[in-house]
Amino acid sequence: MDGFLQSVEKDLNIDRRQLAAAPDRTHVTAFVPVKWLASLKERRVLPGLCPRPEGLSEVEVRTFLQHSVQKLPAGWTRVEVHGLRKERLLYPLRVQPPGSEQRGGSTETLHGFMQSVATQNYRNLWCRAHRRYVRPYRHAEAPHTVPALGALRAALHKAYGCPVLQVGKAAHGASPAKESLVAAKACPNVLQAEALLESADMVYIIYPYVQYCLHDIVTFSPAKLTNSHAKILFLLFHVLQAMKACHQAGLACGAFSLRDVAVDEKLCSQLRVNFREYEGPAKEEVNQEAGLEGMSEQSSAGVRGQEARCAACQKDLRDLVLQWVHGQVSNFDYLMCLNSLAGRRMGDPNYHPVLPWVVDFTTKNGKFRDLRKSKFRLNKGDKQLDFTYEMTKQAFVAGGSSGEQLHVPHHISDVLSDITYYVYTARRTPKAVLCCHVRSQWEPNEYPASMERMQSWTPDECIPEFYTDPSIFRSIHPDMPDLDVPSWCSSYEEFIEVHRMLLESREVSQDLHHWIDLTFGYKLLGKDAVKEKNVCLHLVDNHTHLTTYGVVQLFDQPHPRRMVGPAYTPAEAPAIARPLVQNIREAVFMEDLQVTEAVNGLVLEATPSETSWSGEKSMAGEDDLEQGTEALDSIPATSRAADQPCATVPPAQPSTLPAYATEGKTSGVRPLRRSKVGAVDQADMKITLPEGFNPLQALEELEKLDNFLVKGLSSEMQLMEQPWEEPPLSVSDLFQRDMQALGILVAEIIFAPRIRPSKPDASLLERFLLVRNLCRYYPKEIPAPLQHVLHVLLQLSVPVEKLLKTRLGKGMVQLFEYKPISQGLPPPCPMQLLSPFSSIVPFPTYFPALHKFIFTYQEKKIEDEGQGRELVFQLWQQLEGILSEITPEGLEILLPFILSLMSEENTAVYAAWYLFEPIAKSLGPKNANKYLLKPLIGAYESPCYRHGRFYLYTDCFVAQLIVRLGLQSFLLNLLPHILQILVGIESSREESKSLLGAAEDDESGGESPVSCVFGEEIKMDVEHSSAALDLLDYTSGVSFHDQAYLPESEDFQSGLYVGESLQPQEQESLSLGRLSDKSSASEVSLGEDRPADGDSQKDKSSLKSMDSSQDLKQSEESEEEEEEHEEEEQDDSAVDAELTVAVDAGASVDVTLADDSSEPEDAEGEELPDHADDKEQTILLDTACKMVRWLSAKLGPTVTSRFIARNLLRLLTSCYVGPTRQQFVPSSDENSPLSTGNIYQKRPVLGDQVSKPVLACLLHVAYLYGEPVLTYQYLPYISYLVAPGGGSGGGRLNSRKEAGLLAAVTLTQKIVVCLSDTTLMDILPKISQEVMLPVLGFLTSAAIGFPSGAQARIVLCVKTISLIALICLRIGQEMVQQHLSDTVRNFFEAFSLLQELQDQRTESLSSCEVPVMEMPLLDGKLLDPGVLMELQKVFNPEMAYITYIPFSCLLGDVIRTVVPNYSLVEKLASLYLENVNPKSLQVVSLEQTPSVVGLDQDTRGTEPFSSHHEDSHSGTFGSVLVGNRIQVPVDTQREGLGLLRLSAGTDGFIPSLSSEENTLKHDLPRSTHMLCGNWLAYWQYEIGVSQHDPRFHFHQIKLQSFSGHSGAIKCVAPLSSEDFFLSGSKDKTVRLWPLYNYGDGTSEVPPRFTYAEHKKSVFYVSQLEASQHVVSCDGTVHIWDQFTGKLLRTFDELDSKVPITAVTTMPPPYHSISVASADSVLRFIDHRKPGLQHEFRLASGVSAGLIRCLAVSPNGRSVMAGFSSGFIVLLDTRTGLIMRGWPAHEGDILQIKAAEGNVLISSSSDHSLTVWKELEQKPLHHYKSASEPIHAFDLYGNEVVTGTVANKIGVYSMLESSALPISTTKLSSENFRGTLTSLAVLPTKCHLLLGSDNGIIRLLA
Repeated sequence: MDGFLQSVEKDLNIDRRQLAAAPDRTHVTAFVPVKWLASLKERRVLPGLCPRPEGLSEVEVRTFLQHSVQKLPAGWTRVEVHGLRKERLLYPLRVQPPGSEQRGGSTETLHGFMQSVATQNYRNLWCRAHRRYVRPYRHAEAPHTVPALGALRAALHKAYGCPVLQVGKAAHGASPAKESLVAAKACPNVLQAEALLESADMVYIIYPYVQYCLHDIVTFSPAKLTNSHAKILFLLFHVLQAMKACHQAGLACGAFSLRDVAVDEKLCSQLRVNFREYEGPAKEEVNQEAGLEGMSEQSSAGVRGQEARCAACQKDLRDLVLQWVHGQVSNFDYLMCLNSLAGRRMGDPNYHPVLPWVVDFTTKNGKFRDLRKSKFRLNKGDKQLDFTYEMTKQAFVAGGSSGEQLHVPHHISDVLSDITYYVYTARRTPKAVLCCHVRSQWEPNEYPASMERMQSWTPDECIPEFYTDPSIFRSIHPDMPDLDVPSWCSSYEEFIEVHRMLLESREVSQDLHHWIDLTFGYKLLGKDAVKEKNVCLHLVDNHTHLTTYGVVQLFDQPHPRRMVGPAYTPAEAPAIARPLVQNIREAVFMEDLQVTEAVNGLVLEATPSETSWSGEKSMAGEDDLEQGTEALDSIPATSRAADQPCATVPPAQPSTLPAYATEGKTSGVRPLRRSKVGAVDQADMKITLPEGFNPLQALEELEKLDNFLVKGLSSEMQLMEQPWEEPPLSVSDLFQRDMQALGILVAEIIFAPRIRPSKPDASLLERFLLVRNLCRYYPKEIPAPLQHVLHVLLQLSVPVEKLLKTRLGKGMVQLFEYKPISQGLPPPCPMQLLSPFSSIVPFPTYFPALHKFIFTYQEKKIEDEGQGRELVFQLWQQLEGILSEITPEGLEILLPFILSLMSEENTAVYAAWYLFEPIAKSLGPKNANKYLLKPLIGAYESPCYRHGRFYLYTDCFVAQLIVRLGLQSFLLNLLPHILQILVGIESSREESKSLLGAAEDDESGGESPVSCVFGEEIKMDVEHSSAALDLLDYTSGVSFHDQAYLPESEDFQSGLYVGESLQPQEQESLSLGRLSDKSSASEVSLGEDRPADGDSQKDKSSLKSMDSSQDLKQSEESEEEEEEHEEEEQDDSAVDAELTVAVDAGASVDVTLADDSSEPEDAEGEELPDHADDKEQTILLDTACKMVRWLSAKLGPTVTSRFIARNLLRLLTSCYVGPTRQQFVPSSDENSPLSTGNIYQKRPVLGDQVSKPVLACLLHVAYLYGEPVLTYQYLPYISYLVAPGGGSGGGRLNSRKEAGLLAAVTLTQKIVVCLSDTTLMDILPKISQEVMLPVLGFLTSAAIGFPSGAQARIVLCVKTISLIALICLRIGQEMVQQHLSDTVRNFFEAFSLLQELQDQRTESLSSCEVPVMEMPLLDGKLLDPGVLMELQKVFNPEMAYITYIPFSCLLGDVIRTVVPNYSLVEKLASLYLENVNPKSLQVVSLEQTPSVVGLDQDTRGTEPFSSHHEDSHSGTFGSVLVGNRIQVPVDTQREGLGLLRLSAGTDGFIPSLSSEENTLKHDLPRSTHMLCGNWLAYWQYEIGVSQHDPRFHFHQIKLQSFSGHSGAIKCVAPLSSEDFFLSGSKDKTVRLWPLYNYGDGTSEVPPRFTYAEHKKSVFYVSQLEASQHVVSCDGTVHIWDQFTGKLLRTFDELDSKVPITAVTTMPPPYHSISVASADSVLRFIDHRKPGLQHEFRLASGVSAGLIRCLAVSPNGRSVMAGFSSGFIVLLDTRTGLIMRGWPAHEGDILQIKAAEGNVLISSSSDHSLTVWKELEQKPLHHYKSASEPIHAFDLYGNEVVTGTVANKIGVYSMLESSALPISTTKLSSENFRGTLTSLAVLPTKCHLLLGSDNGIIRLLA
């Protein structure tokens, strides 16, 4: 290897310090700049010198060359350099003539395959016969050969398509002729070389660095391949594809091993050709071997020699162990060997070798430590380890199948972590590295200063350096002292010596085997690990991500102890008092005997290296495998037939006798092939023999020879040794060797855990013998699909010795010869194994399509969205074909590709649009939620501007989401992200920031307890919602089995808006009456706000950090600084961005704030949107608004209010966050920032434009469901928004609250416009008290500053005034005085307050010599000068003018009574007027104001106050009083003083009303879905309730009746989206009904569709969710389309005597329906395929009775059947085995349902309801109802809702065992007539559907 390193350094000019030898010694890893590699690849020039890494120390460069390190410095990369010595490539190589492989047709078709097999067989037999019987007597012809070097060059060029570059002295550049060769399309499964170089004596192949190889998977992440044969087959498929490509190029793949198969996270593998075997033996070796050859009598001696060598290698570990046990190898050397076998590498920070700490250095020579316990356990103590284990165990149990990595029960996480390693080596590690890994601040004193301190501090084991290397103590840092050694050592060298001596001491030796068991042995897994508190996370978490380090178990049996002579036998014989007994027997030293036997008595075959200490059976391994295979039982054993070992034909001995049989066969083939065309009759067929052919001739010659010898020479016949001349090596030999390497590779994958203790650089023969032994000892461990291929490739049926003898010469590369024909096939080759017709490897049928799909995906480089769309479209076309055949195992392979398409920027939108539906359909809702939610949220959240993004907001796509993910999941997890688009795309990015802000803001403690609900809990909800979602990143690999997963390490709060939608305790939903007293803080307790349904119930421990009070405190402290900092920055950046944006009414404003939290690219600011983008934006918003309207109608009032309206209200606030959003929209004719005079021409700010779509949607909800939405939902939310802060007592608002105030005022305006007069008058006091006064409180407060400064105040002021004016206009003068006088007075008092403050300030300034910055306020509080400045800016003369004048116009004289300080205000207003237009002709002194106003309101006169650019005809304010409100004439609309402008849906918020935009009042239209009567009462109750109530509350409110059936209702089934339901009845029809709300609860709704094809009474109806078809049964099963009513398929009973008695549909992703008939047979049918899928007999004998009902577990793994005798049978759908049958009840079973967690619930005619766990004998709960049996029930979360014939509704819990139901309700006759026959729960809406015997169905809540 050193020679190779030197030549690389010399030829490639790479510094030796940048090179490292690979662990398996096959190549060198080089650390090179990316530019160096690029010039090599693109310019095809080797740069003169490879640059050294600047600024990196040698330690760092060495670290970067370590396999486990992945993060490299920018601009650097790693490559692998493989080299071949030219002098070893001079041997001749026979090449096949081109095309000889494939003479017979294409192998794609069966005919072609058979033809090619026949041709090959014929050719192979002929060649063998020729070689045996002809060649020895003909010496003339020599086969055609070429030098191996030339052949290799050509093959490399063909395979990699890049020319060979000359380097060194002979460099003449590649010839142009070679360049012009265009490489064929490269195979994606061959690792492509970066460059090929050739120097004077070497050929170099440069490969990209292989980060993960197959060896890493089987060693460190075995869970990636467990539970799935398909994954192993898929890897094999890839490797075969690669071998096929290489063989076609004429390149042999070499003796490749697991390390040569590069694999990525998605299991795409690439084969790296192993060139080591290309090199022939060196010259002198050849001569030596030739010498040997001459001496030996048999030609097979060479082989034997190799066998012997191999045996030695296999004994390596065994001998090592024996030598160690007998004390011939030191402890240190032995442990270092074990470390290297486990793959640990010196200098690798993540995977450094470990040695035990043996003493604690406290006393001289230290106190010995207990080697029976791990260092971690000694350090942490048993208590802590038990605690860790128990906590993780509880969390694991609670988390169920979604157990995250941290929740797998474990004690320890690592044996030696990288941090510990760096602390150990801190003295000689550069500062930069330490700061990066250990602690970012450089604190030299924090590193342990002495060995004693180090040993007591570390939880990890020791490193070899402390036993060998004195330099580790010497510090290279000036400020870090050397590491102290104990005082009893004078120098570092002495310490090393003593320490090493202690390691070898007797005390350590006698216990060291325990430490080996803990670190490398059997105590790492299973019961022993639990007992020893040594359960290692890495080994039990079943992680599927790839890694290159971890804990490796080498032995699974207890390690033998080192023999230490007994301590009490001194060298001298002790004196003995008594005389010795005379008859001494010979003492036999047993030990020595054992040794000799042990060493010499072991035979090669009996000891594969692995079993040296593991006895015959390894317990742990077997158990694991059994568990692993349970899941695989369902895989059909395709290759069973092929498993029988083929009859072994002994290979014919080479002898001089011709073998006639084979000869005859061979010649018989030929004419047959010729006469293929004309069908020749067998009788006419002639075998034409060559002229003069005499088969007996050879025999006669032999007899003559014998005769001559015996009679003539009186001698005897002797067998002549044929001079064996060895044919030159042929390429086909190399190819055969490749196939053998493949067989070994497959076996190594299977037996990976057993092969671990073997050397990485073992030769092919050593690997072969090891693998053969394992196959012999553990045949059961070979998975069924791989048995046949191993038999073929490794010839398992032939004994090893016999096989190895078939090697015909010493120069042979392959291990053995394959027979020319085996089971009718030629020797194996990649083509043959890949062919679907050979059935050697049972590749699933979808593999080729899947491979093509993956290849298409990998080949396309996506630069932009156009290409992204094209690629997704291509893949979508291929996908249907794959999904029609794919199995769940195949889906696991396919899914990571889909996920990465859905998360990559350029394909995300299109992948969601095209691929979501087909994939989610195949996955089923549970898995779709688990895997697809995160990428979907990503697609909605992603900030970048995307074309085509509106696809995701179309109602058809949203409908797909609802169907495929389930309604609940959609509402909780996706809806908030979807609604977010309404505030514009870019703002959604800010939104995520502002939300983070909000989460901090709202907790600032400055609010009433309510704010806790909105702030504090947001955080909590984010936490547990996402934890419950388990949003992991599955691009690294997927397994549908319940395993533990690694969570992504990202912080879920970083901008997930989820949390906001999930608040349980929604205080804002307080309806006015009932709940308003509930805003006490006591509600906010941990218990209630976690959704308590099964999945999302998280362990309490995960919420530890979220103690509300603590959180509040912290946020209060940190908030202040943060905000100021933020605001300064925002202000600067916002201003300049602002000036340039001219906004189109439809577009939202996209200004990105440069904010600390934003990513770097944000800081540059977005470019301004151009018009195309505006158009796109408009389309996007339109689509989204339409979709929200459609959804609001679809979801019904309660769900809409709860999920849509609440989210929209929250979004409204975010429209106004940040100073940017509070700027006025610049308009063309303005000169001053506040328009001069026409304040009511409501000046929109940017936030108003952003909020337009949100308001439109909010109003649409109000149109749909009527006025109550405004008064009961929106108003309470508004009063929550403006509620003054409680605890903080002033201080500052935060930016979120400020935005809330603006949003509140804007929304109030909208509401006032839509309210009818009576309602307005009713709630006016409330508006005044709860909205206007608090807002004015903030506005005029001198104690509270606005975060965005005066601008925010001005905007709020303008908005508030226009709101007050609007109300004044609506209610008229008198009412104003009565109701609004406070409000108006409060506003104008601000002017006086300001005046007083200013006076105070001037006085104090004049009185004090020292100016005081802060002024005392009236009530003794200090005043912040900043706030004073703000107030001055706001309540200035201009504001006085533009507010007072219009009000005086509006109210006339009344204003003087209402506003006591009117004179001051008038003074200010006139002041302003003088400043603005001193020269204006129309200036009129203010004294006239009252008189002018006093004139009749209608008078049109000159308007003294209109500003100079307004028309004079605008009258007082251009309005006419009608009744008590003012009607606005149209013509004056534009220029009037514009009180009018402030009205209604100013900018067309009300979709259909653009013409009446500016009305002061707009009545809501009567919609069919208006809330009234019972619906209204129910809705009011619902919006007040906490959202996640796990309990089912039944209030008996009648909401709707459905009449149409004429017979009794037998079954009702709601569809999954809960907007329709199906019912089946005795009247032989199935009907589909809408569930939208109509009327007041008394209305009856007709069916939407009636299906009348049934002949008998319909007893079952349901929806087959996967395909969205309806299944109904009346004794015949009908499958029909719910949209068209078209019948797709029927399934009749097979025999009229045994009718179908029960049906059930399988949950998605399955499409099957299970049908039970009267003869107790269960049949599965799939409507897409003809015939039956399966048929199982569930009970024999009559005693069980009929099957009454069926149920399927939610995961589809088991089916339960309930019999009329009370018997229940449980069938495993994967295996078809009956898992359990038991008498569950005494009476007839009426109904069975299955719930999550293997629970089933059954009810019977014996009056009982029982909850069972699938395989447990005793029921979990048993309820007995006294009067009548429960004949109908349904599940709601963890509760069972039941119905009985006596019309009683009961709710039972599945969790708590009590004898009584939680509640029972008797249905009253006005709510329900008739007898209850069937019942169904609508889980999201918490409604009940009840069917009765009179044919009417009722919806009750």
